[in-house]
Parts: sequence; structure tokens; C-alpha cells
Amino acid sequence: MTVLYLFLGIIIAIIGAVPLGAVNIAVINTSIKENIKKAFYIALAAGVGEVFLALFALHCSMELSAFFENNPWIQGSFIALFFAIGIYFLIFANKKKNTTSGKSRKKIKAPKSKFLTGFSLAILNPPVIIYWLIAISLTNKYVFALTIQNPISSLALFFLGIYLGKIGTLYFYGKWGNKMSQKQGDSKTKIHRIIGVALIAISIAQSIKFVIE
Repeated sequence: MTVLYLFLGIIIAIIGAVPLGAVNIAVINTSIKENIKKAFYIALAAGVGEVFLALFALHCSMELSAFFENNPWIQGSFIALFFAIGIYFLIFANKKKNTTSGKSRKKIKAPKSKFLTGFSLAILNPPVIIYWLIAISLTNKYVFALTIQNPISSLALFFLGIYLGKIGTLYFYGKWGNKMSQKQGDSKTKIHRIIGVALIAISIAQSIKFVIE
């Protein structure tokens, strides 16, 4: 019975990680522009952030539900942000690439922590908190009781499942992005368009859901 917590954590994490989001896009971009190893660093950190969000949602699910209901502007802000980033990837990122393709000047890049990037993108994501609130509520209603009072061993397996499900899904996205980068020369342009369309679609779907609710 205890192992069920592990599988439940993996399944819920995969369902939440499959839709394209900020972390997925960061992993894909890094695997294309740099390599799969650096993309995996982002995935490892995002897994930690996902566990923190799930733990936070489990600890104060009622308070968080009321907070998001009373502050709808938070979700609205993220919808607008996703739409703006989608437009950027769809239009401006490709234009920038075309205008700089003939230049061979060197650029000085400041060191950037992939771990910090992955953790920040994962933790600063209110829609994911909402997802975990819903997931935990449905688990309590239809599967079994899942609260902070559960045995430590069961909760540890549950959060381990979340971590494995998250990094496993992101690793798949990283491998996919890496394969795309090794194909035709215009693969980066194609992936930018895919990301742009996906983000715009997500923002539109979220806005419809937001209006209906």
C-alpha cells in the first residue's frame, strides 16, 4: 500500500509536467542552444521546486484556494505573460536570428546557474500551485486521504515520486529538443514557432477557463 504513494506521486507529476510551461521551454531551449547535460541541471532543480510547491499546497490547501479566489489578478498576470512570451518566440526571436545570422562577432556571456534557473522557474509559478491544490483535493476525494498527518514514510515516497515524475518528463523534453537541433539547419526556427504557438494556446485556454470560473 505504501508503494502506491510513490506511483501516485509519479503519475500526478507527469500529468502536471507534460503541458508546455516555462520550465519545459527552458529545458528545450537549453538542450538546443547548449547541450542535454545543462538542460538536465534545470530539470533536477525544477524537480526540487516542484516538491516544494506540492508540500506547500499539501500544508495549506484551504488557505491557498481562498487566496487565489480573492486575487484573480495573479493568474491573469501569468496568462498575459505567457501570451507575450509566445508572441516573442513566434515573431521576434526568429527575426533576431535572421538579422544576426550574417554576423560572426563574439559575445561575452555572463555565467548563469542552470540550477537556479530551474528552481526559480518552478517555484515562481502560481498555476502549478493551483494544479497541486486540485490534484491533492481529487486524491483526497477519490483515492485516499493525503494530508500532512500521513506517515512520514508514505509522504517521503509521495514526494520522491513527484521528483522522479517531474525530472523524467523534463528529460524527455530535453532529449526531444536535442534531437530537433541535430536535424535541419532551420530546426531552431521551427522549435521557436512550436514554443510560441504552444504558449499562445496555453494562454488562450487559461484565459477561457479563467473567464468561465
